[in-house]
Amino acid sequence: MDTFTVITAIALLLIAIGIGYKGNGSWAILAGFALAAGAVIARLWSGGGVMQIGIELLRDTGISLLLAAAYMGVRKLADSARPFVILGMASLILSGLLFGAKYLWQSIWLRDTQSILVELGPDDSIVEIEGILNRYAQSWERAFPAVSLSEDVDLAQVYLIQVSLRNLNSVMDALWADAENVDHVEMNTDVSLSLPPPSQAPIQSSSAVLGDDPYVGMQWGLNAVQAHEAHAILESANPVRKARVAILDTGVESTHEDLQAVYAEGIMDDVHGHGTHCAGLAGAMTNNGLGIASLNWEGRFIELMGFRALSGNGQGSLEQIAQAIIDAARAQADVISMSLGSKSEVQPRVLVNAVEYALDRGVIVVASAGNSNEDAENHFPSNIDGVIAVAAVDQDLSKAEFSNMVGNLSRPLAAPGVDLYSSFLDGQYKPMSGTSMATPVIAGLLGVMRSMNPALTFQEAYVILYETGTELSDTPITGRLVNAAAAISRTAEL
Repeated sequence: MDTFTVITAIALLLIAIGIGYKGNGSWAILAGFALAAGAVIARLWSGGGVMQIGIELLRDTGISLLLAAAYMGVRKLADSARPFVILGMASLILSGLLFGAKYLWQSIWLRDTQSILVELGPDDSIVEIEGILNRYAQSWERAFPAVSLSEDVDLAQVYLIQVSLRNLNSVMDALWADAENVDHVEMNTDVSLSLPPPSQAPIQSSSAVLGDDPYVGMQWGLNAVQAHEAHAILESANPVRKARVAILDTGVESTHEDLQAVYAEGIMDDVHGHGTHCAGLAGAMTNNGLGIASLNWEGRFIELMGFRALSGNGQGSLEQIAQAIIDAARAQADVISMSLGSKSEVQPRVLVNAVEYALDRGVIVVASAGNSNEDAENHFPSNIDGVIAVAAVDQDLSKAEFSNMVGNLSRPLAAPGVDLYSSFLDGQYKPMSGTSMATPVIAGLLGVMRSMNPALTFQEAYVILYETGTELSDTPITGRLVNAAAAISRTAEL
């Protein structure tokens, strides 16, 4: 129930009070009609298309009439309440029929459509471009309705517009031409996962390990980042609080034996498995006699959250990814881990704004560099200012053959990303490769650092990882390889 519905309900309740008032209740009736008129005008001003406005107005009216009828029933005014009940039920039925018609229309006619993202100026309203939208668009709505203007003047003014392919160029041209009201227009393009296959069976570790996790000996990456040495530090360390690491992906299998004890909230990964694999690398409970190890010693340092940036098919739109970033920031994530991205010569404005929204709320944002063996300069979101960009190294600590290069980005780092063993769907474990796998390794380390020093900023965190990182032969193109033990020791000294 939104604000307009509440206002309408109050308006109808005032009318009901006026009708049932023993004296002269005209004051309540007049106030109710004035308030109802204001609610209708506000609903019309909110935009969304004629059909959507009709659905919402009928819904508001139906709910409000039934609430007013209930009040009359309590006051034993059955005769007066009966028309309210009839009209209320009729309004709700009509609203439902319109909603069904809209859904059917969209399923039939919106097959060959493209969605675009339109950002209005801070003082502009969707009503000011409805002439264009009524001419070319099929539907429109606020992209991020939970974000208010006081929170973020850019994201609050973004609208998601559905357009048929035949009208796409026309509406884009018309919107760009309306510079008085429109600040930015971009295609709501899709991002798809593209992972290199695992190259071989997981390599057996030769290092002495502290944890009792049965598969820890198959995790060569722990050796590479000095994780076992970090475990020795964490065994006797006391975090200030648990840090929240948000996996923005296909969701997380919250019931997995190695994740459920450290899982806080989020969306279930029940189809793909990519998000579940990343979650294990970031924060699987360690030294619990189950599965794999991460830096989350005994689950005392990190709790995991899962947000659906990608659908079960491993694909997600810019709007979907931005919404996941917003949701994670609002859920008070300490670290956002994004093992996703795509190539574009222009940074998507909506993702730049969403990342800024997260950074402004103290979130550290980490993103994979991509798996195309090319410069990540044009790979988003890893190239967005403030984001830590992660390249992958192999067992020889050389750049993984598939990994993009991050040397030209402002915050480059490297982590193991070939044949990393981790959690998977249905309680299983398997190796996977990609900068997708390297990213949560660093996100988990950042989570541990935040748990020990919650005031650590994203700038301070990157400086620590950079200064304590290991120089490799490929460091100019991969960034330094993170050293978990050294980074945690440095954080503890602050």
